[in-house]
Amino acid sequence: MREKVTLFFRRLLDVTPACLMLMTQGNLAAITLAHWEKALGTGSMAGAVLVLLSFYQQKQWLHNQYVIAALTGLAAGLVDGISHPANFKGEAIMTGIAAAGLCLLFSVAFKRLETSTNSK
Repeated sequence: MREKVTLFFRRLLDVTPACLMLMTQGNLAAITLAHWEKALGTGSMAGAVLVLLSFYQQKQWLHNQYVIAALTGLAAGLVDGISHPANFKGEAIMTGIAAAGLCLLFSVAFKRLETSTNSK
């Protein structure tokens, strides 16, 4: 169960900032509570999709950073395209790409943090 909760929150942390930044087209001053609500909703739904997939797929993909990044990007793009209207053409696709990139970046950072913590 802990693995499922961790999977959900890590995907939430990957998708929400990607969605938020692309929704406002990088303009941090334009971020409103409504933007946060949509971005958190998109991140939550994408996280839920990955948790559901984890019940049906073999566990090997949960530990492969490239596979999980691709699945996160795919889920983020699909959920973003379905959940709210786009502010510009291709927003959902770009959200998926950005979420996959953040997922990969965070997985490398988490691995380095775990490695440095375990070596002390």
